[in-house]
Amino acid sequence: LGSLKNLTYLKLSNNNLTGQIPESLGNLKNLETLHLDNNELAGKLPLSLGSLKNLTYLKLSNNNLTGEIPTVIGNLIDLEKVYLTNNQISGKIPNEIGQLINLEKLRLNKNNLNGKIPSSIGNLLELDDLQLDENSLSGKIPNEIGRLINLRVLDIDSNQLIGEIPVSLGKLTKMNDLDLNNNGFKD
Repeated sequence: LGSLKNLTYLKLSNNNLTGQIPESLGNLKNLETLHLDNNELAGKLPLSLGSLKNLTYLKLSNNNLTGEIPTVIGNLIDLEKVYLTNNQISGKIPNEIGQLINLEKLRLNKNNLNGKIPSSIGNLLELDDLQLDENSLSGKIPNEIGRLINLRVLDIDSNQLIGEIPVSLGKLTKMNDLDLNNNGFKD
């Protein structure tokens, strides 16, 4: 597949694919859509994905992917949708995620992510859907989330977040789904 240089759309969802995502997919410089969700793929996200500069839609949900989200994701500034839900991805959410200024949907829920929610998420002004639930995220909700004026969905339940719920969330007037359950917030 890595030699299909003109490919713009690759969808292999809902199969029984196993093994790792091949590094050779990084050769598909014209790729805009990559759907490999609902398979049995394992291993780490290949660093070569960072060279897919035209990618707008990355959907890898419902696999057995492990390792960290590579910082090279910050190179993919045309990304509009990132779905990594229901894998075994661990480590911190990289600060470089804040470079994806066209991002509308970010779903990293149901993984093993830890550490703080990076304040750089506040740079994603187009974001309307942020789902980080069912991880092991800790620390406080960053005030910068209050800058996401297009946010309709914020789901961060079932983590280890603490502190007060920031007043800046009151600025998110488009919000219609807010889930903060099962954390350690105080008033």
